[in-house]
Amino acid sequence: MLILVAGITGFVGIPVAKAALERGYQVRGLARNPDRLPKGLLERLESFETLTGPHDIAALERAVAGVDAVVSTISATPELIMETQVLLLKAAERAGVKIFHASSWNLDWRRSPGTHEVYASLAHFAHHASMTSTIKPIYMFTGAIAEWYFVRSAKDWDRETKTAFYHGDSKFKTRYTTADDIANYVLEAITAPDAAEGGYIRLQSFEASPEDVVEAYNAAREGRAKATHKRLGSVEDAKAKLDEGRAKYTKAEWWNYAWYIYQYHIPLCTWDYEPVDVARFSNVKQTSLEEFFRQNPDV
Repeated sequence: MLILVAGITGFVGIPVAKAALERGYQVRGLARNPDRLPKGLLERLESFETLTGPHDIAALERAVAGVDAVVSTISATPELIMETQVLLLKAAERAGVKIFHASSWNLDWRRSPGTHEVYASLAHFAHHASMTSTIKPIYMFTGAIAEWYFVRSAKDWDRETKTAFYHGDSKFKTRYTTADDIANYVLEAITAPDAAEGGYIRLQSFEASPEDVVEAYNAAREGRAKATHKRLGSVEDAKAKLDEGRAKYTKAEWWNYAWYIYQYHIPLCTWDYEPVDVARFSNVKQTSLEEFFRQNPDV
């Protein structure tokens, strides 16, 4: 099986590529810069296509030629979701590809339209695909990606002070999935007998509150480091910051207030779902929060 991983240099694309190679599949990469791949990964790929820009149709055509499945791990930004990913879908359709996993790893962005600017783009892509394409994409709900919260987002986790920041209740649990678990779930989904039928998949690795984060971190570090959590205000305070941001910035500047969208809506369970497909893909061993911290000693 030859799998195209579009956006292969990203923090979901790299685990997907590695997991696919470990399972014996061939992998083709598509991204702007192969130099962003980890050392040794490029040489293991069947090939790599360089995307010169979001509308590089020629590169997309070359990338999908002869592949059995497309996994789009491109960043969830409006331009890439609604323009590049649509072009990728249409190129895959012309090439006769039947299996297409769309970029979708978030909470259930179909719920409560209008509450999240980028979730709207994800939902609009799904709507557009259903009306215009013969391909039926796979979409996967995973909650928060653990690596984003604990590695990339200093607003959620301070790696220096080992502090988890939040609004609301310290006992409220958020759904998380690790990037490695996402990779394995994706491979289970695209190789399932009904993969070409597409549809929505609901998964998670673990649920954790700020108190759970501290407990798991301290257990994983075995006394070598201590974590803490810090409440920044109530859910209503997060809503006030969100309203202030939306009043101050245009939608094109959505990233300036995006953090408060999550801080307000996740405690309200605005986009929540039940991870019913964990049982369906029981071959994937869920990573626990403590295991995640042990696997990431620099967090």
